[in-house]
Amino acid sequence: MPLVVWVLALLLLLLLRLACWARRRISTARRPPQRLWQGHPLPLRALAVLGSGGHTTEMLGLLAGFDQGRYHFQFVLADTDTTSLKKVGAARPDLVEDTSRFHAVTRSREVGQSWSSSAVSTARAFLECLTIVWAIRPQVLLVNGPGTCVPVVAAALFFELVFGRPVVLIFTESFCRVKSLSLTGRMLYALADVFVVHWPALVERYPKAQYCGVLM
Repeated sequence: MPLVVWVLALLLLLLLRLACWARRRISTARRPPQRLWQGHPLPLRALAVLGSGGHTTEMLGLLAGFDQGRYHFQFVLADTDTTSLKKVGAARPDLVEDTSRFHAVTRSREVGQSWSSSAVSTARAFLECLTIVWAIRPQVLLVNGPGTCVPVVAAALFFELVFGRPVVLIFTESFCRVKSLSLTGRMLYALADVFVVHWPALVERYPKAQYCGVLM
């Protein structure tokens, strides 16, 4: 069989795989909750992304609602983030007892950084996240909007697409987003399995969103 036929057949298979993955993953409508890990041995491997400033404070509030016996969390933060570890240590000293649970990656974009150089730093962060996500194999990914979460999510979904390693993506919008979504929220809206907002007005504009009260 000519090489070109093999190449075309491979491309067709890849396109079919992408179409099947996209049909399951991408949606702007709320879906019934998945039972993906029901009956799976506990604790589940979970990965959360910390962001400097209010993002980490909000994430700590979210983590308080997770049964630590059911979820073993590891964390990703930007390498220039000098505050998140201090905040976690002050609020949850149990989480910083094992420093191997924290993984630093290149910050995707610093405040005021040009978009051209941001593309380079984001690509570098994505490659670093591929290594981290491959090693952790997260079953649950919890993010709440910092730019650092974008390459982490991209790495997790890449492995889901290519290697069939499923992950439940939970996105919680920032408390300060009252009438509109953040840039990260708009990027991940159609990809998240669960999309949570803190204000009921957002549910009217974004039907996939779920309002569960203030979760902090």
